[in-house]
Amino acid sequence: MKKDLLISLAQRHSTPFYAYDLSAVATRVNALRAELPVQARLFQSFKANPLPALAREVRVNGGRAEITSEGELRAAQEAGFTGDELLYGGPAKTEAEIAAALKAGVRWFSCESWVDASRVSFEALNARIEAQVLLRVNPAEAPSAGLAMTGVESQFGFDEEMLLTTARPDLGGIALRGVHVYFGSQIASREALVENTRRALGAAERVSTKLGFQCDVVNAGGGFPWPYGNDGTTPDLAGMRADLEELWQACPFNGQAELWFESGRHLVASSGTLVARVMDVKQSRTKCYIVLDTGIHHLGGMSGLGRLPRGGMTFYNLTRGVTGDAMTCDVVGPLCSPLDSLARGILLHETRPDDLIAIPNVGAYGLTASLIGFLSHSAPVEIAYRGSEIVSVLRLHTGHGTD
Repeated sequence: MKKDLLISLAQRHSTPFYAYDLSAVATRVNALRAELPVQARLFQSFKANPLPALAREVRVNGGRAEITSEGELRAAQEAGFTGDELLYGGPAKTEAEIAAALKAGVRWFSCESWVDASRVSFEALNARIEAQVLLRVNPAEAPSAGLAMTGVESQFGFDEEMLLTTARPDLGGIALRGVHVYFGSQIASREALVENTRRALGAAERVSTKLGFQCDVVNAGGGFPWPYGNDGTTPDLAGMRADLEELWQACPFNGQAELWFESGRHLVASSGTLVARVMDVKQSRTKCYIVLDTGIHHLGGMSGLGRLPRGGMTFYNLTRGVTGDAMTCDVVGPLCSPLDSLARGILLHETRPDDLIAIPNVGAYGLTASLIGFLSHSAPVEIAYRGSEIVSVLRLHTGHGTD
């Protein structure tokens, strides 16, 4: 965290703002690629953060893009990705989205059901294009993950047992090319990541054999962990490449298929810092409240994803550092709701109105994963920098207007 730069940015821009260190993105991309098999492809999951400056850094360091909406498609194009470098996934793709993706040169789609695949088929036939389809599979085995997406009842993907017991429909305009498995987020350890890859390869072999198509791609998903909103322990993935290479060498697809991985959080989380200003410090009976000009509309608002991180966040006082006695307090935001709380019952050293507060590791699932429409506050400025150079300054626009 570059304290002097962040203070300088606060003097030039209104708080709150997100600051992203592009050098950190490059470091994380290259470090993760070094722990994957040599020929593996790495995709950035745009859902973690679609900011074009970050995505461009992923691209120039050898990554591709996994997208799920027209907005993410536009961001990927702005970052310089071409259609053949994109995988379009997600549930409930509309005909208009699929048509727009095909027009933009996207050829790879991850399909979550035969209904989903039929929409891709219909639009591909209309465009006289053959779309390349991965079947997203929900294996029966549950992973070790902070947020499991397989091995449980899920709106995502085909249940593997269904694919193994029902007939494949005849759909034109698409070619079944592979299997996509996403076990979940925040996978607990290197060993669990390797085990999940083994399970993905097994599911791909069973499904492609049963349905009778050549498996040219196995997307083994991701779930590579990173701290969220705090300075917690960063993961040690050392040695993962050797374990994955051993799996891949023993796989019948080796030499025939490509092995893909995807990551959002692990690639971009460390780049991001949210800087806010203390608006008030107030006592209410037995509690002390530190009121910031940021809250769940800018960070941590996706409680449905288990990301209301009360008590788990780190707050750095950029103005006065660690001074004075520690006090127990709740850190809250400016919204007219008691739910607008970033932390409860935590110890912070002396904090006064107008102090600048920094929250680390928020480059993933930060602004675009928050309740940015609630109370119609302006979105924070997002500033991407490399060293002391400001590369881009953008603001996400919200609010109502004419269509």
